[in-house]
Amino acid sequence: MNDTKTPASATSSQARRTSAGRSSTRLSTYRQPVRPGAAAGLIQSLQGELESGRVEIPGFPDVAMRLNRALRAEDTEIREIVALINSEPGLVSRLLQIANSVAFNRSGKPVGDLKAAVSRLGFKNVWSAASSYSIRQLQQLDWLKPLRPWLAEVWLSSNHVAAICIVVARQFGQLADEAMVTGLLHRVGELYLLTHAHKRGVDVQRDQDWETVLRQWQPTIGEQIVSQWGLPIHISAAVGRQDAVANDDLSDLPPFAAMLSAAKLYNQVRDLQAGEEAAEAKELLAAVELWGQPFLKLVADGHEQIEAIRREIS
Repeated sequence: MNDTKTPASATSSQARRTSAGRSSTRLSTYRQPVRPGAAAGLIQSLQGELESGRVEIPGFPDVAMRLNRALRAEDTEIREIVALINSEPGLVSRLLQIANSVAFNRSGKPVGDLKAAVSRLGFKNVWSAASSYSIRQLQQLDWLKPLRPWLAEVWLSSNHVAAICIVVARQFGQLADEAMVTGLLHRVGELYLLTHAHKRGVDVQRDQDWETVLRQWQPTIGEQIVSQWGLPIHISAAVGRQDAVANDDLSDLPPFAAMLSAAKLYNQVRDLQAGEEAAEAKELLAAVELWGQPFLKLVADGHEQIEAIRREIS
């Protein structure tokens, strides 16, 4: 299946790397005692759920999943979406804020009611905002308090990557709303692993196997979750290959996957001015083209927009 309405390509250098890239229940009853060294057995303990195709993120707010089901139904009306959103006052405020931001209020005319905000944003952007809001809400759960630094980093970096994806897609009249979803949800597999690890007593800060488990499994699990949520196949495929650019493995890479993996790597090294890691990333990113244009040029041309959107959605 083609990702977008127009052809696109991603070019790689000659070398190929084949290694993998890099509810409010009481705490005392919701997780096991901390057991350092348990990360290696985490996937095995989750195997049944992963194989069943019903992958659940502990604590993920129900409003996001109810909205997802409603937005996927062909006969859903705006009034039904508004009613669902109204059950979560924090989400109402967030949607109004986004609808009136520079990124979405191009007319300069503010909206003051939820129905108008939903109409302006469209269903896909409403879902994106609800997903981002839900990720943020995970940080507020008492039983996940020890994970707050990790959850905050996932949320913030996902917003930054989404901003890059939105601006790059817009420069070619591509699907900016789907680009936003792709960026916001690309680390959802990490949320799954973090919450389940904590629930099972894995100390992710000290466990020597945690980073390896995360690198090897989070893209695959993320792809499964996004697919399970009914999002388009080019979004789930992009999530599954989010480390392709970092691995210099761009063979047969679809445009959305090239865009996401380039945006992810760019964001990881964006504050590095020098050093081996920055030099290697620049070389890898220089090989990526999207819709016939170098990725680095697209980011440079859209820098101001990216920063504006990054500030707004964060």
